[in-house]
Amino acid sequence: MDGARLSFWATSKAIKEEIPIVAGMPELGTQTKITWEDQFIHGIETPILGVLIMFALLLVRYLQKKKFEKSIQIDGNK
Repeated sequence: MDGARLSFWATSKAIKEEIPIVAGMPELGTQTKITWEDQFIHGIETPILGVLIMFALLLVRYLQKKKFEKSIQIDGNK
């Protein structure tokens, strides 16, 4: 794909095909035929999003565990 995309995920891809203007004589010139095919195409954003969600869940679990351990220490001193 040429240039930058504005969206995270593409929902279609372009298939470019060079077609001669005069059939059988490409030396006289060609034109580009673009056919759009509907297809989900993910980029690097998908795995990065998954890793970020995983780290967020691990952080929440770590903080909950830390809070639980702190409450046990406070209750144990009574």
